Amino acid sequence: MIEVLKFYSDPLLRKVDIELFKTYAFKDQFTVSAEESMDIFSLEKEELTYGEAIWSSIDQILKFINPDKDMVFYDLGCGTGRVCFFANIKYHLKAYGIDLLPTFINNAEKIKNKFSLEDVHFIKNNWLNFDFSNADIIYVAGTCLNDETLSELTNKLKSIKKNTYVISVSNELKSEDLSLVKSMYLPFSWGRANVFISIKN
Repeated sequence: MIEVLKFYSDPLLRKVDIELFKTYAFKDQFTVSAEESMDIFSLEKEELTYGEAIWSSIDQILKFINPDKDMVFYDLGCGTGRVCFFANIKYHLKAYGIDLLPTFINNAEKIKNKFSLEDVHFIKNNWLNFDFSNADIIYVAGTCLNDETLSELTNKLKSIKKNTYVISVSNELKSEDLSLVKSMYLPFSWGRANVFISIKN
């Protein structure tokens, strides 16, 4: 309800969110994630457990960063693409979502094309193997990531450019290459979580 009251005054955000709701009305995003994780990886992959960011939380994060228009935003493990749509429509960022699960990417692409969102892009890939060094802002929901993946991600972030913001949910990415500038405690679909905003040195 808070999302509706706060953000549905923007007609494009409202239309995109209603389209997302219709897309996952029959089989919700949590079921899609669980089933495709089993089908693709032949096991229950805890790291692919689906959780959804709440727009009001993403709004607080981006308000703090105060990004310039057309900055490049990446969501690593973008799921339905809801965060990317918000970052693009509300903050005019060039948004890229990366995810392993084909249903999420295919559906997000259909919605992006339906509303002619030229600066939103969805990529089916493992973000650990993808070059996102052009990013200005990187968002990762790290709640279910294991220590090995967090270590690989932290190492990969050495290649991003100076002054890139890195937003990590639940787990702070600690490195001599990153300086923590803000921590927040914000609501998500699974409950409240710590959010760490760092900047590349």
